[in-house]
Amino acid sequence: MCNNFREGFTALLTDTIDKDHRNEIENHLEGCADCRMEFDSLKKMWDLMGTVPQPEPPEAMQAGFSKVLSDYKEEISVKKNPVSDWISKLREYWSVQPQPGLAFSVLLVVAGLAGGYLLHKPGQSSIRYSRQIDSLSAQVSEIKQAVMLSLLQNPSASQRIRAVAYTDEISNVNLKVIEALFTTLNEDPNVNVRLATLEALVRLSDEPQVREGLVRSINLQDSPMMQLALADAMVKLQEKRSVKSLQMLLDKKNLNNMVKLNIEKSIQKLI
Repeated sequence: MCNNFREGFTALLTDTIDKDHRNEIENHLEGCADCRMEFDSLKKMWDLMGTVPQPEPPEAMQAGFSKVLSDYKEEISVKKNPVSDWISKLREYWSVQPQPGLAFSVLLVVAGLAGGYLLHKPGQSSIRYSRQIDSLSAQVSEIKQAVMLSLLQNPSASQRIRAVAYTDEISNVNLKVIEALFTTLNEDPNVNVRLATLEALVRLSDEPQVREGLVRSINLQDSPMMQLALADAMVKLQEKRSVKSLQMLLDKKNLNNMVKLNIEKSIQKLI
């Protein structure tokens, strides 16, 4: 009986079920603790998938996205499970599908179906459910990172700013993402993109390599706005190691007088 009701959980979540069938499942959930636990776990996973942004990725996304899928497939090859089959099928689909936006959407559907299959296995404990949800959460984070890295290559400044904003939605920002942000901070031709990137990096300043990178960036900036913003960031972070770099910036020829005055004030606040 329970298996019959569990087959309708997905339809219940997507609201593609008739009223009578809905009432039957809801009545069963009220009286069956095991099914209610499975349904609650599935709903958490479903809600998690709903938080994934669905931008229109550039064509450059295909290479980066395929790399993520390839790496993930290698990681799980040693422990066979139904997810590996889904990933393999998705990769085959991706290689022939010319529309990256559609493939991205398909990935979410496949991940949801795979998660639902795992959650529907009978006899699993709540600890097992939690581990499965954590695993799906990690996969979602990898997808967001792939989207962000691809959008940073977009010729549109607004899209690159959008990519930088994704760092707030990535639970575990890895070294590859941090390096990409610093490349943007130091080399992007648009000042607004660099300012947005600086704000994102300041939010990640708990990482030692981020603070070191911000200090190194001081003397790589030629825009007065960026020079002022970096000086303010150093004061906000109370990064005393930046004093030497700020003093070197003062020695630059043709330094804007307003920038010079503000940097001198920043140095006084740091020493």
